[in-house]
Amino acid sequence: MRLGVIGCILAVSLTAGCVTTREDLIARKRHGAMQEWKRQGHAYRSSEGFQDARWGMRIEEVRELFPNGRMLNENAMRWTTRIADLPAVVTLSFLDGRFVAVDVFFPDVRSVRNSHLLIRRLLNRKYGTPVRDRDTADEAQRRVGSYRSAADSVYVLGKAMQAISGVPQDQYTQQRIDTRAENDEAEARREARAASKRFLLLSRWATLESDVKLRSVRTPEIDAAVIEYESARYAVELAAARRRAQEIDLQRMTKDL
Repeated sequence: MRLGVIGCILAVSLTAGCVTTREDLIARKRHGAMQEWKRQGHAYRSSEGFQDARWGMRIEEVRELFPNGRMLNENAMRWTTRIADLPAVVTLSFLDGRFVAVDVFFPDVRSVRNSHLLIRRLLNRKYGTPVRDRDTADEAQRRVGSYRSAADSVYVLGKAMQAISGVPQDQYTQQRIDTRAENDEAEARREARAASKRFLLLSRWATLESDVKLRSVRTPEIDAAVIEYESARYAVELAAARRRAQEIDLQRMTKDL
């Protein structure tokens, strides 16, 4: 029996170690394509982007596609419109004069879940199945009962080890585990009730040249959603730009102290 248990553990461990996710495969493809993208330089134009705009386009090219857009500064253009039959605010971002990212903000959705499912379904048509989905309300609900299940698993495992080794279970330790599980489960129920009123839905897609995130939020103050599109080609430059912006904010706040 002992050899059988050890064999199962080894089999599970080896299987888990061999799993390659779709994100890993995409990351490898991007790594291989990056040198070619850099070699193209300013001639780079992605097959992806937002509507008719393509990553790498010059500001002048993008402005011709969206004549209603208003330049907020040298790095951002914005306009209001309707997307998926919902009112939306679209913001296009540029780095060194090149098109690199988009935010589509839906400031007022009547049903967060229904709107998220609709937009997710539409994005599936374009980008395929999401590489990640998250529902914080569902996560909170699933935690209810998980602590009791964990405590029961410990009990069953203890019985198995007792059968293998002949050493009786420590009943006092099991009693403490049971008490903690009951307290944690009560807290999980409180969190689940709160999460029904305040939650986040997240879906993420990744292709060779784009990262796309759909975030939908419900709180007592707001029901809203946002789609974030980013170019994989300019991911390093975008991260550096965010760090610079964060540092500028920190310097500004430091002056107030």
